[in-house]
Amino acid sequence: MRALMLPKIGRPEDLVLEEVASPLPGPGEVLVDMHAAAVNFPDLLTIEGKYQFRPDLPFVPGKEGAGVVAAIGDGVTRVKPGDRVMIQVEYGTFAEQAIAPEHECYLVPDAIPFDEAASIGIAFQTSYLALMDRAAIQPGETVLVTAATGSVGIAAMQLAKQHGCTVIAGLTTSSKEAVARENGADYVIDLSVDDPKNSVRDQVYTVTDGQGVDVVIEMVGGDVFAGALRSVKFRGRLIVVGFTSGVITEMKTNYVLLKNIAVIGVDRGQYRDNEVDWMQRAQDEIFQLCVDGKVGMPVQAHFPMEDIVGAFDLIRGRKIQGKVVLEIRK
Repeated sequence: MRALMLPKIGRPEDLVLEEVASPLPGPGEVLVDMHAAAVNFPDLLTIEGKYQFRPDLPFVPGKEGAGVVAAIGDGVTRVKPGDRVMIQVEYGTFAEQAIAPEHECYLVPDAIPFDEAASIGIAFQTSYLALMDRAAIQPGETVLVTAATGSVGIAAMQLAKQHGCTVIAGLTTSSKEAVARENGADYVIDLSVDDPKNSVRDQVYTVTDGQGVDVVIEMVGGDVFAGALRSVKFRGRLIVVGFTSGVITEMKTNYVLLKNIAVIGVDRGQYRDNEVDWMQRAQDEIFQLCVDGKVGMPVQAHFPMEDIVGAFDLIRGRKIQGKVVLEIRK
């Protein structure tokens, strides 16, 4: 099979498309003929050696994708050969075949094409966990989403809107405002301004008549985190999802105390491994919302395996307005 192999920690330019032996599923594992794989910011971090999980070299990057079950190992009962599945793994989807543990496979409805199935997994699962479980959003609440036009941000805006919330999109690129509004944003604020620690709060107060927000889905870090925290109202919740700025903020807890704010983390991988049945039910709900046309991830661009660098250039250039998909099979 063909696979994009990374022989050394470095850059996407170091990936080599080569013929390698097909993997064999072990006990509890599933072999998938891949049709599409999503290209994500965490994949870039993994290639650069900056992600929390570091595979042994050489390895095939790629954390999510979709295809057809080719074979199953002993003890697998959730899926069978011929099933259409979406998978989330730590690495391995940038190849014509990939191995996934059974609990990381999700049956895909026939109405959802492979490129969309490859695109909705991590983004919608992360947003669902952040909004529904960690923040426990309620209809009528106001939700601020930072990094709003990335895939997780788009999913968060759509899900919050579907649950009757008012949505504020935080953008670092003003030209992406149309994308934010198309995906559920009622208001847009600018995160690229000087002094976001104060400006984010001031902009949020302007569009909420001085009330602040009930929930923040925060993915930027740095001073944006500080400004977002200051925009949370009494008994509000800030959910820490990531740090696209590369800066992990240290927090002063007196503000949390004085406003009775909850600052909560969400790690999708922990749910994936420890709450298997819960995750399957959550994904079933997400799939149904997609089938019903209520949510969906816009696929910004498709790339062949030969142009994996071009796919990563969109990520490195901060040009993401949805999802980038690697075409494995057409």
